Parts: sequence; structure tokens; C-alpha cells
Amino acid sequence: MIEKILPSQVTVAEALSDPPDASLFPGEEELIRNAVESRRKEFITARWCARRALGELGLAPVPILKGERGAPIWPRGVVGSMTHCVGYRAAVVARRADVLTVGIDAEPHDPLPDRVLETIALATELQRERELRETS
Repeated sequence: MIEKILPSQVTVAEALSDPPDASLFPGEEELIRNAVESRRKEFITARWCARRALGELGLAPVPILKGERGAPIWPRGVVGSMTHCVGYRAAVVARRADVLTVGIDAEPHDPLPDRVLETIALATELQRERELRETS
């Protein structure tokens, strides 16, 4: 579904479970050395998604390390974002020449507390959310 809300220049890779063949690349293990197993799986699968999304752009798989404040370090000329929550992991990437930046965040599909959506969303986002509800 996430591809429906992003520009066509953005590639998306998603996972609803942790693939058994997903693995870390050099340098990534150190980033989660002390993590609990559930966090390790989220981290590994989000990067697995990111490499798949990079492949959609025609780019080779690379380690995705952390930069300033934990933000992923993407290959030169690429912007992207990764997210994970219970039962969902995703990554989106695009060429910087096509998209200035892109960010995603996922949360479990539970009702928001009253008035939260109206507080955080723009009018255009509220309209798009209504449209998506009508088509689903």
C-alpha cells in the first residue's frame, strides 16, 4: 500500500515477516551487537528491504550503516528511509536527482486516539486518507 502514497520515482520494498535468508553485510553487525533478537530481526529485514529497493534502481547491494543521529547512510546520489514495527518492515529509496528526500514511518494498524490525526495531518493528507478508506 505504501507505494500508493509515494511519487513514482520512489522504489519500495516491504516485508510482512522476516525472511530466513536475510543477512547482514560487513559493518552492520556492529550496529546491533547488543540488541535483543526481535530488534535484530527488524534491523536485518529492514536492510534486506533496502537492498531490494536499491536493486529496483539498478544499484548493487551495499552495507547500510548509520550516520548522524542514527540515520541510514545511503549510496551516493540516493535518498531513502527504512521503517519497522510489529509485522511490517519497509524501505523506500530514490535517486537524489529525482527526489530531494523521502521519509516513511510505520506503526501498528490500530485506531489513533481521538483528535490525533487532525492534529498531525495536513488538509491534503486528511483528504487522501479519506480517499484511501473509500477504495479499500
